[in-house]
Amino acid sequence: MRKKVTQKSRREFLSKATMAAAGLALSGSTLTAGKYHKASRAAEKIRMGFIGLGNRGSQLLRLFMAHPDIEIAAFCDVYEPYMLRDRSLVSPRYIADLGSQIPSMNEKLPDSVKKYSDYRKLLEDKNIDAVCIATPDHWHALQTIDALNAGKDVYVEKPLTATIKEGRMMVEAQARTKQVVAVGLNRRGNIVYQKLAKVIQEGKIGKISVARAYRINNMFPDGIGRMKPETPPQGLDWDM
Repeated sequence: MRKKVTQKSRREFLSKATMAAAGLALSGSTLTAGKYHKASRAAEKIRMGFIGLGNRGSQLLRLFMAHPDIEIAAFCDVYEPYMLRDRSLVSPRYIADLGSQIPSMNEKLPDSVKKYSDYRKLLEDKNIDAVCIATPDHWHALQTIDALNAGKDVYVEKPLTATIKEGRMMVEAQARTKQVVAVGLNRRGNIVYQKLAKVIQEGKIGKISVARAYRINNMFPDGIGRMKPETPPQGLDWDM
């Protein structure tokens, strides 16, 4: 019989999982995957379900797989090749257009991992302790709230959501259910930016009057609004 996952063990797990998935397990940071592996003290496996297994979801899957206290239990994605972890089934046009953004999906996983195209079915599984949500941004609020209501702890990828109202509803759902929730904020989780924030707050670089942020992506001429209508690729549950 599987051991009961306590609230303490959940909090310890998600605290460590947040650091790793936020980027502290990456090269150049203070906490490497190897150090984390040795530092883990969990005596029980936490059964994880993954909702959204595209580019970022696959990155998170590999990070979670490195945790000795994790059991990969279930996958959910509306695109069947991602859910089945079979790159050969991905539409050739996606491979041509997106290249390295299409995950390699060559993980070594047990046959016992359950597969779902509807995340609500995954949440009905009483053996799932926690979920990792890495779907498109507009899904984060609903899936997080549904997961909390189903008694699951949650790691949800950035951004938390798209609107302030949805964010408040997510916070209220966590307060009501008392489940553990962690949000993947790569930059804020990185020790470099934590040190920089402290330096700024201590006034060591003087008074800050202007801050600018940029996101540059040259999509011309094939960017948003220029794609022609087309039939969804085989294996995509468009209605879902």
